Amino acid sequence: MNRRRILAGILSASLLGFLALFLPTLHRAPEPVVPSPQPLAQSDSQTSSSRAESEPPAIPTPVIVAKAASRPPARQSAAGLPDVDLHKAFGSKNAPVVMEVFSDFQCPACKTLFTTTNRRLMDDYVTSGKVYLIHRDYPLPMHAYSRVAARYARAAAQLGKVEPVEQALFQNQEKWEQNGDVDGTVAAVLSPAEMAKVRALVKGGTLEPLIDKDYALGQTYNVNQTPTTVFHCKGQTYPYSGVMTYDILKQFLDQLLSQK
Repeated sequence: MNRRRILAGILSASLLGFLALFLPTLHRAPEPVVPSPQPLAQSDSQTSSSRAESEPPAIPTPVIVAKAASRPPARQSAAGLPDVDLHKAFGSKNAPVVMEVFSDFQCPACKTLFTTTNRRLMDDYVTSGKVYLIHRDYPLPMHAYSRVAARYARAAAQLGKVEPVEQALFQNQEKWEQNGDVDGTVAAVLSPAEMAKVRALVKGGTLEPLIDKDYALGQTYNVNQTPTTVFHCKGQTYPYSGVMTYDILKQFLDQLLSQK
């Protein structure tokens, strides 16, 4: 009997000791996990703006441009460029420098580039045979009426009226992008007879594939914003994204033309 009491006492003491060790941990609230601080990724726009504020505009340098497999790796002249709409190309095909401007009529930056450089570029380099200028359509999906405007400009180009229509579309961009009245904007600079032909071409469906070809070509150059200007000279390709002032453009063209 005494042995049983002694054994029971030992077991009771052991059990109490065990509970004394583990009960505090059973009732203790778990400590909160504090996440370690992570660096914040900077968006492309923030990076671009910070660069723009701290760095002057850079003259483009030669790069290797992604091409479709069926295209030659280098384009020596306008003759080597695909799908050139002669109605939207200006100057001599034999010019030493070829410029392809990928543009969106509803893009404010494209408006700035056109209104500040196009006329002077035409006067100083295109008409003198130094530059062959090609206007390429690159309507961005985010712009509701840019493709419509591209159709009207293409139609006007086939009538030899591309310059006044492009100028009207860019100068009145804020108006027609609000109400979508591309037709009225173009009609203001064409005669009724010319406008009737433009409308027939727009409705005919033949212009859409031409716009699509320009867009597909832009993708082979990795165009991801408008305007993007692609220069070709002596087998080298020089893409430049964004607005370029005329002074920078002139400086770069003169450098290209002076190459031996």
